[in-house]
Amino acid sequence: MQKIEPKPWGEQEAYNKLSALCARQECCLSDLAVKMTKKGMDNQSIDRILRQLEEEGFVNEERYSRAFVHDKLMFSHWGRNRIRIELRRKGISHEIFAPALEEINEEDYLQVLRDLLTEYRRHITAPSNHELRNRLIRYAISRGFEVSLAMSIVDHQEEE
Repeated sequence: MQKIEPKPWGEQEAYNKLSALCARQECCLSDLAVKMTKKGMDNQSIDRILRQLEEEGFVNEERYSRAFVHDKLMFSHWGRNRIRIELRRKGISHEIFAPALEEINEEDYLQVLRDLLTEYRRHITAPSNHELRNRLIRYAISRGFEVSLAMSIVDHQEEE
């Protein structure tokens, strides 16, 4: 059976589809560029469309960063370190996403970490308290939370 190749997007078609997508959800420039590249578009067309979407307000990386930070903290339960890594991976500069990270409410952040560790503690067993403590801290670090915060939350939970 022969595989049918999808036809590449034209500039107007790409603009229409991506502007509709950006009207529904926040997008970053790199995600949109990847979509257009997969559809067989050349770099000059991609640059023109991205510039037009940015000029018309469909794409704003500061706004995207704020939404990304909020959603990944509240729904995916990621810590600042993991969020920072993922935003860098998307090609967003530190100057753009740093203010969004600073907007995180510290109480909400600590509560997410507490809830995450409490839930994880229910699902694991360890031969000793020391091993349990280490597993909880490693888990928090793997989710992108800071070592010092993880240690203080785990130590505080052990006291209760």
